[in-house]
Amino acid sequence: MRRIKRLLQKCFRNAFFLVRVEGESMWPRLVPGRRYFASNLFPPCVGDIAVFRNPKDTNQIFVKKVAGREGDRYIMEGEVSWGSSSCDFGPVSKGLILGKIIK
Repeated sequence: MRRIKRLLQKCFRNAFFLVRVEGESMWPRLVPGRRYFASNLFPPCVGDIAVFRNPKDTNQIFVKKVAGREGDRYIMEGEVSWGSSSCDFGPVSKGLILGKIIK
């Protein structure tokens, strides 16, 4: 029974995580400095806010809205005109997606 409990706790920890938003590119949907729950249980759909690694620098993690999909690649955009988007860093492959924000 303990083994099952530990396994469930590990699955829960890996399936849900906190994301702290820095920067204003997703304002007003996401407030800078706040933390949001994210999950990797289901892939993000168009209109969802995805958490992903920057394709040009995988050490950076971005939070952007999914604007579209081209096969296994996602097109990302911010909420403000000056925010970075897939126009700057290119489409995001499925393997770089960490999860999506749960609201």
